[in-house]
Amino acid sequence: MIRTPGLLLAALLAGCVPAGAAFPVAEAPQAADGVVRADIVAELNAARTDPADYARKARALRSLFNGDRIERPGEIALVTREGPAAVDEAIAFLERQTPLPALRDSPGLARAAADHAGEQGRTGDVGHDGADGSSAGDRMRRYARWTATGEAIAYGPDRAEDVILQLIVDDGVPDRGHRTILFNPVYTLVGAACAPHPVWRTVCVLDFARAG
Repeated sequence: MIRTPGLLLAALLAGCVPAGAAFPVAEAPQAADGVVRADIVAELNAARTDPADYARKARALRSLFNGDRIERPGEIALVTREGPAAVDEAIAFLERQTPLPALRDSPGLARAAADHAGEQGRTGDVGHDGADGSSAGDRMRRYARWTATGEAIAYGPDRAEDVILQLIVDDGVPDRGHRTILFNPVYTLVGAACAPHPVWRTVCVLDFARAG
């Protein structure tokens, strides 16, 4: 299951076609600080293995809302499409979600993710299609064989926690497709990579698979 994100003003694409909204959206691009692959995998596994506990991070995010904006001291305000209602819905989901096994960090999937993140960092493109017409599955199959694959992409956040929270909240995506990917019990492996993006500050690609 692959989702391609949408954009509103500037910051995050979590995975649907570029049209619609994502969560959250910054009012101006900021310089990329870099996000560490291992931190993203650890953050994702914290959410999968103990979602009820991870809900506290969503509640902390909820407390930052002023209307439809997230306001952190010393940072540019982030405007969302659905406002705090999407976070409330994510909190309820996390509190009832059954814990899942941790995903193993896959070097092959990480290389596939790095290929796409690096390319988009150079071109400024968005979405799942490569400049050569490759799909996410095509890129993953360059490194190994898989029985199932999925991809989620975030544009904008420069902290691992923000990447995972935004994909879980999935603001502006009615079917919460990116959250579904993160909590899909079929997947056993994940690879992640981030790169500076010339338009949206940072691009972070998460590739998921089950070994073939």
